[in-house]
Amino acid sequence: LAADQGDVDAQCNLGACYGNGDGVEKNMEEAVRLLRLAADQGHAKAQYNLGLCYGNGNGVEKDTEEAVRLYRLAADQGDVDAQCNLGACYGNGKGVEKDLEEAVRLFRLAADQGHAGAQCNLGVCYHYGNGVEKNVEEAVRLLRLAADQGHAYARAALHSLGVS
Repeated sequence: LAADQGDVDAQCNLGACYGNGDGVEKNMEEAVRLLRLAADQGHAKAQYNLGLCYGNGNGVEKDTEEAVRLYRLAADQGDVDAQCNLGACYGNGKGVEKDLEEAVRLFRLAADQGHAGAQCNLGVCYHYGNGVEKNVEEAVRLLRLAADQGHAYARAALHSLGVS
C-alpha cells in the first residue's frame, strides 16, 4: 500500500477512512497512527484532522492545546478548515488565551477563500461587534454568503434577523 511506503496523501486519506469507517472497520487508534505519520511530515490536512482528534478526544486523550498546535500548523499552510477551527479556539479561549481580534483575522482568512463556516462565524462577529466594530450590513452580507452554500446556522441567523 502507498500508505505503508510513506505516501503522505495516502496516509492522510487512509487515516480518514479508519476514522470514519469508510471501506474499513472504524478504528480511531489506527486513524490517529496514520494521521500522525502524515502530520509529522508536514501534511496540512493530516495536521488538521489530527487536531480534530485531539480536540474531541477521538482515539487520543482530549488535549485542546495540542489541537490548537496542530490547527496552527495546518492554518499556516493555508488550510481553511484549520483557519476556521483555530479562529473558533481563539474566539472561545479553548486551548489558547481568548483573543477576539485573532479569531476575526483567522475567520477572515478562511472566509475570503469561501469557507462557509468561517463566513458565518465572521458574520456573527460583525453582528455582535466581537473583535471588530459592529456592522450589521457586513454581518448580513457574510451570513448570506454562508447561507448560499447551505450553511444551516447562517440561514437561521438571517431568519432571526428578519432577512430573507
